[in-house]
Amino acid sequence: MKHFNRFVFRQLLIPATIVLLVLTILSCAQNTGPTITVDLSKPGAVVADICRGQQIEEFNHQFEGGLYTQLINNPSFEELKNPIAEWSLVKSGSSNGNLSSQTSAETGMLNKYQKHCISLKVTSVASGDVGLANGGYWGIGLKNNTTYKVSFWAKKGSNFNGTLKAKLEGKDGKVYAQSAEFKPTTAWQHFTCDLMTSGITNVTGNNRFVIYASATGDVFFDVVTVMPPTWKNRPNGLRPDLGEKLAALKLKFVQFPGGCTAESCGMDTCWNWKNSIGPLEERLGSTRNNWNYKNDLYFGMDEYLQLCEDLGAEAVYVTSSGISETPHSPLYGVCPTDKMHPIISDILDLLEYCNGSATTKWGSKRAANGHPKPYNLKFIEIGNENGWETAKEYSPRYATIHDSILAHYPEMKIMYNGFRQENLVSHTFGNSVDFVDEHFYLKDLSGLYNKYDSIDPACKKICVAEYASSIHGNGGDVIGNFGDALGDAAFMLGCEKNSERIWWTGYGNYGGMVDHSNFGPCIVWNDAVSCFASPSYYMQKMMFSDNQGTRVLPFTQNLSNCFWSASIDTESGKNDVLVKVANTKGTAETVNIILKGAGKVDRVGHSMILTGVPDDENSIANPTKVVPKEGTFTAGTSFKYEVPAYSVTVLRVGILK
Repeated sequence: MKHFNRFVFRQLLIPATIVLLVLTILSCAQNTGPTITVDLSKPGAVVADICRGQQIEEFNHQFEGGLYTQLINNPSFEELKNPIAEWSLVKSGSSNGNLSSQTSAETGMLNKYQKHCISLKVTSVASGDVGLANGGYWGIGLKNNTTYKVSFWAKKGSNFNGTLKAKLEGKDGKVYAQSAEFKPTTAWQHFTCDLMTSGITNVTGNNRFVIYASATGDVFFDVVTVMPPTWKNRPNGLRPDLGEKLAALKLKFVQFPGGCTAESCGMDTCWNWKNSIGPLEERLGSTRNNWNYKNDLYFGMDEYLQLCEDLGAEAVYVTSSGISETPHSPLYGVCPTDKMHPIISDILDLLEYCNGSATTKWGSKRAANGHPKPYNLKFIEIGNENGWETAKEYSPRYATIHDSILAHYPEMKIMYNGFRQENLVSHTFGNSVDFVDEHFYLKDLSGLYNKYDSIDPACKKICVAEYASSIHGNGGDVIGNFGDALGDAAFMLGCEKNSERIWWTGYGNYGGMVDHSNFGPCIVWNDAVSCFASPSYYMQKMMFSDNQGTRVLPFTQNLSNCFWSASIDTESGKNDVLVKVANTKGTAETVNIILKGAGKVDRVGHSMILTGVPDDENSIANPTKVVPKEGTFTAGTSFKYEVPAYSVTVLRVGILK
């Protein structure tokens, strides 16, 4: 019996062994090749706000001609080289006249803030009225049955006895809206009207705004604005389509006014927030000395802080550190340490304006400007890229400003700016630094995927407030192609997997006007009529704004040439695993994805994929050439997934209870 049992056991053992061997071989075969193992049992740090911050700065016509909806180019006649630039004479037949810039030596100015106005001298109205026209920012896009709010200041010379009329019209003279007649006097008067368009069959930019004079003589104008409807109906707000694109990123931090705009060694050359508050006619328009970025200051401090409130984002204000530019620049300058008081005093005034009660000097001005409650500014950054080539000069000035701020506002969080990829540092700082700002502009940022792996998480958190891959460089009108988005995605996945070391990240340049920019790329572009977003915009919206996750998940990978990140998303009752991957190669990669400790999963996984070839660009003519596509796949605790060539992918797998 024992022999029989032993025989039977041997007979049974042989096929069982074969079956086990076959299963082992199959299992090994299944797991051969690229594999990523995500460990759900050990959730890590809270997912950082990757791509949930954004610097906004006035250059590339990001505001004037872009985000800020006011249509008139050079509205207060303060262009440095030509105060009446972008204005032209409109006349017909033998009617005639001329335009000229006026200073206080030639006529009385509107107020002490305005240095120039424009004179319309009408010499003949034999064939009809003569006017001064503005074509906007290389076009004015008019829509039918839409109200445009017109505002301008005017006065007449003693030799003018006619009337004025404002019109919105095509450049061919076809009138789409016109005001009643205005009767100017010899004193400055404020004229306003609402113009409702009609007769527009096609939305184009081939339009103009004109103020016509009905008689001969001199008429003077200043601070001319035409406001279409705005995003959230703010009286001095954003263009709706561009405001919606900004809001769709679900930003948590918005940095302003720059960037290079904040750089200055003295109060005479810096972006002056005090010139950007109050009525538009009291804002001293300017063009910056450094990069010659046009800035009328019509989108100013209150508009920025109101925008942050509308977006539900924290403001991060950037102030001068007393250093202008870098040593190789002809505009380089450093404020002596014993001459820093005006800069520090101005910063403290700003903080009182933002956070003081309505009974304080600057808090009362904020209340008078329409915002009785404090803005509650929490974050301030000192300087821009000063910790790079000017670190020796920057550190003592940073310390002086830092200590002065905390003496009055001890709860303020202060950011040290900043390092760039050329400056390899240990990231160890004293208690005088809350956050460190780094900026990266390279042809391909994918090489920075592992940049933050070895930094001690106990060190100060990193804010990557400016980054951009740019295969074609950073010159003007670099639209940004899909190859750039791939490099950006790899770097951002590296930041996400190191969330315990990161505060937030934001793309270098948000918006630009097509054919009128001098530093790119940007992620949103527009002309006078329409707009489009770059592949990098859709990459960050898809991967991070819409799929942020809650806590990072540790993962291991082998044999994969892709870039990965993983997290768990438990927001609003969800319990989903997010696996994100960027494939920067021209060949697809089939990967074994193992969700360790997942238990049961929803077999229907959901994917979002952005793909194309590296040179693919979106454009005004083809705004959706590169956009995300949604799909499904068969999921499991272990499953194969083919990552397409040149692609960015988000895989969402539901974990069942």
